[in-house]
Amino acid sequence: MNRTNGHMLRFIDLGLLLLLAFLSIAELNPRLQVPLPDHSNGAPKTVIVTIEFDAHWATTITRLDTQGVVCQATTVEQIHSCMENLPSMRFLIAPDANATVQQMVTVLDVCHQTNQQCTIQPIHP
Repeated sequence: MNRTNGHMLRFIDLGLLLLLAFLSIAELNPRLQVPLPDHSNGAPKTVIVTIEFDAHWATTITRLDTQGVVCQATTVEQIHSCMENLPSMRFLIAPDANATVQQMVTVLDVCHQTNQQCTIQPIHP
């Protein structure tokens, strides 16, 4: 019984040594002080718009915050010009159930060409 307590004390001593070693090399006083953002001078709120389209490219681009239609298009070129005219917005791609995967890839290509941030809307069962 005395022998098992000796091993336990060694593990406790080893743990204490590791803790002290960590504390000796850890930087407890950070050098970089970054001010937290406040409401008065914070960055403007990001506007999110949805791109909804169907298998025939009937596309509606709508703001999420106001539910207002920003643009309507029926071709990929019109979608491209709409996205170019909407700088500093984030796009949520929401295809219709009848839309194809190739159409979604085409819209993602337009996002890449216009340097816009686009995300595909998750499907909720």
